[in-house]
Amino acid sequence: MLVTFRIKDTATRLSSEPAAITSIELAALTRKLHSHDVGLDVDPGEFEAAPINFEINANSLSMANFTSCFDHRAEIIEIVEEAQFLGRMLRVQHLGRAAPITIEVSEHIALVRDLMMGPDLAAKVLYALGRDNADPGELTLESLRTLLQDHRIYEAFCAAKISPIYDSLTFLAFTDCGEQVPVLEWNS
Repeated sequence: MLVTFRIKDTATRLSSEPAAITSIELAALTRKLHSHDVGLDVDPGEFEAAPINFEINANSLSMANFTSCFDHRAEIIEIVEEAQFLGRMLRVQHLGRAAPITIEVSEHIALVRDLMMGPDLAAKVLYALGRDNADPGELTLESLRTLLQDHRIYEAFCAAKISPIYDSLTFLAFTDCGEQVPVLEWNS
């Protein structure tokens, strides 16, 4: 099972609220995404061709392309606009038969790509960062920056022969996320 390292933010207050969408609107959105070759971050157990629970980069389509799938509804425009402004993903989800399908601003920041690696490599990375186990967790980007500036951390990455991952983590750590409160999360 792969371990994913990604930047997220659950602390910044959002101004938009999740909006219910119809299955016809969802179908229009997925058709538009597939026709523009937009990559979908599909939840486990979903079919990539017709997912119900997935995330997409809010900047992968223009505002007009997104909102045309929803008859230019004001609440959808507000959600897409906020996600695009914050550099976030959009989350589409359906929590069960009685629940509506919704679209909302995701907690995942789309400014940088996720890092995915096998569990053994992830354990080496976390050990080099001073973590004694590879359990799921998180670290503020500020704390990660501080760690990566310590020469002993760099030496630990070199000793484990994973210095290219040090460079990737540095890129993640020094990504400017505006006034958001980002953390680096890892889980499988």
